[in-house]
Amino acid sequence: MTTKMMTTTKTTMTMRLLTISAVVIACGAACTGGAGGPVPAIANLTYDGPAPDSPLVLLLSVDFTDDDGDLSGGVLDTFINQRPTSAGPLQLLPIFIESHLDAHATSGTLDFVLELSFGDDPPASGSTFTLGARATDGADNTSGTQEIKLRLEGDTT
Repeated sequence: MTTKMMTTTKTTMTMRLLTISAVVIACGAACTGGAGGPVPAIANLTYDGPAPDSPLVLLLSVDFTDDDGDLSGGVLDTFINQRPTSAGPLQLLPIFIESHLDAHATSGTLDFVLELSFGDDPPASGSTFTLGARATDGADNTSGTQEIKLRLEGDTT
């Protein structure tokens, strides 16, 4: 297995229960090669706002490039504070379809949704957390991780 380095972009954002302003900070993240072939790249993870029916449902997007066009056969992993979310790996083919992209597209923007769940102990207004995303293509090649920092404002219950 080979390891390549890519840049992770961190964006600091403020949410109106989930509204955002941004500052970009660069840091490193590892990319790994699976069965060989080009490693996909993701960039510009963006919080696009809350879903119309729930401020805890985040509308997100991320740009990608994948030279061999097999990203739709893979998954998108999401993280909160560098830990996997309870959503588990998101299959990319449905995200490609919802984003109006051909399954063999080599670049584009993926639109996806992530629901926040705080359980019985929601964080206080003003709390911050880091949301990350990483893509793995159909050949098990994994991109670097993109991260944005989000701040909760308002009632989180």
